Amino acid sequence: MVERRNRHQVSKYLLATAAPLAIGIFSISPAAASSTCAQLANLHRAHTTITTAQDVPAGTFVAPTSPPSSITGLPAFCRVAGFTTPTSDSHIEFEVWIPASGWILKYAQVGCGGFCGSISYASMAEPLRRGYAVAATDDGHEAGGTDGSWALGHPEKVIDFGYRSLKETTDVAKDVIMAFKSNSARRSYFLGCSDGGREALMEAQRYPQDFDGIVAGSPANFWTHLMTGFIWNQNALGAVSGGDLTQADLNVVSSSMLAQCAGHDGGLGTDQFLNNPLACNFNPAKLSLTADKVQAVEKIFSGPPGIFPGYRVGGDEASNVANWPAWLTDTGNPANGLQELFGDNYFKFIVFPNSGWTPTTNTPAENAHAADVRTAAILNSTDPNLRPFQRHGGKLIQYVGWGDTAISPVNDINYLHSVAQELGGHEAIRDFYRLFMVPGMAHCSGGPGANAFGQLGAPNGPNPSDATDDILTALDQWVERGDAPDKIVATKYVNDTPAQGIAFQRPLCPYPQFAKYKGTGSTTSAASFACVKPDHDDDNNDKQASNN
Repeated sequence: MVERRNRHQVSKYLLATAAPLAIGIFSISPAAASSTCAQLANLHRAHTTITTAQDVPAGTFVAPTSPPSSITGLPAFCRVAGFTTPTSDSHIEFEVWIPASGWILKYAQVGCGGFCGSISYASMAEPLRRGYAVAATDDGHEAGGTDGSWALGHPEKVIDFGYRSLKETTDVAKDVIMAFKSNSARRSYFLGCSDGGREALMEAQRYPQDFDGIVAGSPANFWTHLMTGFIWNQNALGAVSGGDLTQADLNVVSSSMLAQCAGHDGGLGTDQFLNNPLACNFNPAKLSLTADKVQAVEKIFSGPPGIFPGYRVGGDEASNVANWPAWLTDTGNPANGLQELFGDNYFKFIVFPNSGWTPTTNTPAENAHAADVRTAAILNSTDPNLRPFQRHGGKLIQYVGWGDTAISPVNDINYLHSVAQELGGHEAIRDFYRLFMVPGMAHCSGGPGANAFGQLGAPNGPNPSDATDDILTALDQWVERGDAPDKIVATKYVNDTPAQGIAFQRPLCPYPQFAKYKGTGSTTSAASFACVKPDHDDDNNDKQASNN
């Protein structure tokens, strides 16, 4: 029923933008497997053009980015690049990297961030180093990560961005691997954060047979309402006298939160982040700020009512440059904050093209309704029915930083709760789906907490081959051995630089558990913390989160 409704809504979107739909049917030549990488340039595949097929020697690869970027420490690999054209208005770029030797018969596909618009070369590096064949896509367009102008007049490209580029890349990559290695991957995994997390959940929901394991980090899966919340926050800040909160204001918010809650939530009083923010009932009305600034903070904390959860400060995230200053305030100009850039581009070019829309044109409810009607079936990955993925034997690990000010971490809890309701309760889904909340981590990585556990865009832990130290290893062993991850140890490096040594480590626990200091032992050791359950049950915990 959901899929049929989605197809109907997608058809309405295409008709509304007067774009013809061209359907590409894919097939690969039954020719024998290629014996060299260069021969893959002659691979015949419907609607597919191979532009590069080259052997890359071990060492440093200079990625064709602008400006070019160097990726070091790579093994020798076969690099295949090209594009697919499933419709007359599609141009989906892809890259496939296959180890020249030492392939472990596994495939990893990595997601993209923001509006994408380029290949995530850096994200491809670590899986390749570990012996995986790996692929990535630009999601069907070339543009900066916050630029949505590519969508204007191109509804097929919006569908490519939403989900079609993912499937195209999966299928072409597996065909290329078979052609080169004469063997298919024994296991397939998808890894992504932010929009890549949205893509990860899209894979589990729309293409449940394609991957054996999925890592979904801070997913932008409720895209239409997330963007509505961005505009809500922009308007909240714009209503402040002077048009924004100053850095001094943000410091007041952070210090007040820490003073009230740090050390009272299972963590340490010396932490510059909250260990379990749900245990902190902080009232912004008591902040020593002017009334208009207090009101702005209250609105950001609440989010647009009934549409998207707000952003609870979990410590120094409000003052940390990677968080509120980058995503919300941009040092005095909220119109240049990342939230506002994404929200403005989405509504201006995708939801209300050529309409003269501005952030104050509509109410939040009007923005959300229009976004849902026109693009929810294309961009959202909120379907709670993961039964097909579960029956396939798939395993899903989701994570999000409690200090994330790009996508509210409560959104992750709400999705977990929806899946549990759909599939019969939390116990019914723990055999294939676990969510890890990361205290003090910003969006996907960074922040004052322990923030490195092998996720994309972050350093590895000290022992990446250990499932308790690395999220990809944990996923692989869950798929291969059935060893469900009861904890993952996250590392805080000094200045977030591994070469400078370890500052401290903390265990990450499957939600709703959280890590609590045992009262004895080194405060820098993960062994001094235990995963414990909250005082209330799962359903009440989720209800509390969804109301924050």
